[in-house]
Parts: sequence; structure tokens; C-alpha cells
Amino acid sequence: MTDIDVPQVADAEVATLLRAEVEDRWPSGVPGLDEVVRFGLVPFGKMMGPWLAIRSSLAVGGDLRTTLPAAVALECVQVGAMMHDDIIDHDGQRRAKPAAHVVYGEPTAIVGGDGLFFHGFAALAECRQAGAPAERVAAALSVLSRAGLRIGSAALQEIRMSRSICPVETYLEMIRDKSGALLWMACGVGSTLGGGDETAVAAFGEYSDELGVAYQIRDDLMAFDGTHAGKPHISDVRNGRPTLPVLLAHERASRQERRRIEELLADSVTPPEERYEAMAELVHAHDGVQAARDTSYHHVQIAANALKNLPPSDHRDALAELAVPGRLV
Repeated sequence: MTDIDVPQVADAEVATLLRAEVEDRWPSGVPGLDEVVRFGLVPFGKMMGPWLAIRSSLAVGGDLRTTLPAAVALECVQVGAMMHDDIIDHDGQRRAKPAAHVVYGEPTAIVGGDGLFFHGFAALAECRQAGAPAERVAAALSVLSRAGLRIGSAALQEIRMSRSICPVETYLEMIRDKSGALLWMACGVGSTLGGGDETAVAAFGEYSDELGVAYQIRDDLMAFDGTHAGKPHISDVRNGRPTLPVLLAHERASRQERRRIEELLADSVTPPEERYEAMAELVHAHDGVQAARDTSYHHVQIAANALKNLPPSDHRDALAELAVPGRLV
């Protein structure tokens, strides 16, 4: 088992192009704010945002040259969000290395995340210079902004849901806005820049929302199925976050066991490892892992079906491949 079991999404061509862009913009040894920006970007993770933006654009007739700056923008904005998330969640590791706030301190990491956001806006604006029509760039900026606000609202809801149990449907609605909107940010920007019509953009909206739900469930499962993804496996339990495997186990448990799950979520005193071990035992005892995995497969099937509204192409096929169980979820 490797340190990071979840595969990189981007194919070799996209990965190479993006690495070259980042190295050109933020070469090794850059000082000040850009040093923190580069630390967040390198080494690369799954490159899901950039890859989705490029494939979505190409699937509706766009071209790589005008979309590449947007791919950089997506990586910047999403890494900036992760830099802030690590502070909120008190996670000391990201992409199998120390998180930015551990290396630079929380104030600097917050500013670094902000810097990544603004670099992202600037990179998206460069699509106009690369040949994209101005109206498409403006529409893509609107997608980026609205998706970011949707993610922020869901993040606040998640914080307020901590330390307690919620209905499964409430949780699924929250992650649709949290992780679904994260993927929509990429698919929406790409398909808009590529000139997609209303039918295509709507198809990408459904695809990204449903794939995002399945992807977040996969992330939930990493705490309990032995997968390593470069962040602490105890994070959700430590922060009292009611993830899907926990909620499904709670639905199936006895009254006494349900009370125990609720106590573990509310507990902020017992050492996190002890809480995690107790929670993992309850999740496995009630098949929370398999039940959550089945739910993710249901949502990924809906995502795959949404792509049928797009014209056939190699790019549509590549997007559909992410919706094959075992590939990403």
C-alpha cells in the first residue's frame, strides 16, 4: 500500500502541461507570498479540477490553448480552499507532506490561501488573451464565483453539523453543495469557456453534482477502509464530523449503540485515536462501509447517465471513465 492510494486523475499530457505552467509561473525559490503558493501547489494531487475543466471544454468543442489558463485557475482556487480547510480541521498533513500551516504558521497559510484565490482569478482572466471570447470568460468567472459561494455555504453548514447526528438525506444534500459544487466549478468553467449550449451545461451540472457526492463518500470511506490519501484518518472523528459510514451505522445500530455513536461525536476530551477506534468498531459492526460504498455507486451511475446528453466523443468517454466504480469512487 502506497502513501497515496487514490490515483491521479489527469492523464500524462494534461499533467505535463500543468506542471510546466506552474513551474513557469512559480519557479523553485520564489520569495514571499509566491513561496507559500508554490508550497501549496507542489507536489500535485489528483489534478481533478484542471483535468475536468479541460475535458469539459473539449467535449463541447473548445480547445486546449484557451482553456489551459482556466485549468491553472482551478488548481489555484481548489488548493487555496484546501489550505484553509486544513486550518479549520486542524489537519497537519496534506498530500503526504506537512500542511502549509504547520510549515509557515496559521496566519501565513491563511494569506497563502488568499493569494491562491487571487492567482486563480488572474489566471482565468488570461483565457481572453489566449483567444477565448470575452463573454465566455465573463460567464466562466460567474460560474467560478457562484460555485465558490455554494461551497462556502456548505462548509459553514458542515461546521454547524459537527458533534451531532443528522439525517442521511441532510448530509447528502450538504455534500452535494460541498463536493458537487467543487467539481461543478471545474466542469462549469470548462464547458462555458468551450461554448457549450444549455443542454450541455445542464448535463455537466448533473454529472458534477452526482460525481461530487460519490467522491465525497469515497473520501469518507478512507477513514475506515484502509486507504491512505495523505491526510490523517482520524480527522473526521477528531472534529466530530458525522460522515456517511457513521450515519448509516447509526441508522442500523441498537438504541444503546446509537447513543454511543452520538457520545463519540460529541466527545472532544478523549484522545482522538481512542474515539476513532471505538467509532470504527461500530461502523464495521453495522456494515457502514459497504452501505456507504453502495450509496456512492448509486450516485456515480446517475453521473454517468447525465453524460449521455452530450455528443459522443473521446472526451465524453474520458469523463465517463471517472464514473466507473473503482476508478475514482
